Amino acid sequence: MKLIFSHYGMLDGGDANGFTRNINFLREFAGLDHQVVFLTTQKRGFKFPYKKEVRSNVEIVAFPEIFPSRFRKGGIGPLSTLLKIIFVIFQKADIVYSDTGHRPSAGLPCLVHRFIYNSVYIADWWEHYAKGGIYDDLPKINQKTIGAYDNMFEVRHRKKADGCVVISHQLKNRAISEGISDAKILVLNTGADTSKIPYLDINSSKAENNIDPDTFVVSIIGVNKDEIANNEHILSSIKKLNENNKNTYLLTTGNLNKQVIEDSIIPNSWVHYEWIPYDQFAEIISCADLFSLIQIDNLRNASRFPNKFGDYISAGRPVITNSIGDLKIYSKEKPQFFYEVENNFESVYNKLNNAYDDWKNNKIDYKEIRAFAEQNSWNNRAERFNNFINKLCNNLRRS
Repeated sequence: MKLIFSHYGMLDGGDANGFTRNINFLREFAGLDHQVVFLTTQKRGFKFPYKKEVRSNVEIVAFPEIFPSRFRKGGIGPLSTLLKIIFVIFQKADIVYSDTGHRPSAGLPCLVHRFIYNSVYIADWWEHYAKGGIYDDLPKINQKTIGAYDNMFEVRHRKKADGCVVISHQLKNRAISEGISDAKILVLNTGADTSKIPYLDINSSKAENNIDPDTFVVSIIGVNKDEIANNEHILSSIKKLNENNKNTYLLTTGNLNKQVIEDSIIPNSWVHYEWIPYDQFAEIISCADLFSLIQIDNLRNASRFPNKFGDYISAGRPVITNSIGDLKIYSKEKPQFFYEVENNFESVYNKLNNAYDDWKNNKIDYKEIRAFAEQNSWNNRAERFNNFINKLCNNLRRS
């Protein structure tokens, strides 16, 4: 089976742009004896008519764009969209699949291909874009432009698709309420990248990164200023643990101004790495004894599913979380792997203190958490998607 995937963002745009998530998933789907062509936009440079490469059996075709990155990363680019459309006209395929189909760069090539070849069109849905979701977090001027566009086309486009892959049950319920048949919907949470993130021993990773093995390390990956604000109770709890002679550090990765760390209440108990090469990523995150995944309880977070969750369990470490949205499914299934909290200082501190004691007394079965990640790997997600499209194609043929 041949699948053409139309990405709304940029080549190597990272997790925030959906690139890493998509390529991890498609790599595993290609491994099921499928041909996958991944269409995206060049992040920099201008190689016309396109730049082509192969990664993990996925053929990546990146098209140039004249609009600046602030537009192209959001699926708005006239040249790249036009070139994608011309490209797919000469590419026969069984399935076309967009990740953010209501944005032109992702969805239009798929609709054109279906019109020409009668292919099956799958639309992904991984965010609540309209009012109540991303729209509410946009600046006022953006609400009147891209926000208004999303309000108009987000749902309308998914209803045009033959099938819909949603990232959460919240979005599944929304899809059904908008008239999309349950038989056309697959819920597919983010997977664990167990093929690229090996299980590493904690103490050896700490030693190689100059962290005292007797230090309890709490980690948050891919942070920004807003996420640090969401984890204010983690910072306060780490401060209190240190005051009680329980040596605890915060380890973070991502794009964060050093001033945020220096102005925090734990500047001397905070180790930060900027964005690091993926081949070094596993070693850094394996210094953690516990990961934090605390979110604001709102519609946007309930509708999405955090990519970093898969990385956390791939490393084989427990998670302290308030279990927003579909995270609740996992914390209920394996409560021994989670320290579930309410988003207030007392709850977070008590559970963080429990986690410290469990770590100190060797009560955590890290290898069992890793086995849990294997059960929820990208390979598992690819197999479920494969079953879904086979069933969907059979139903469409019968109709």
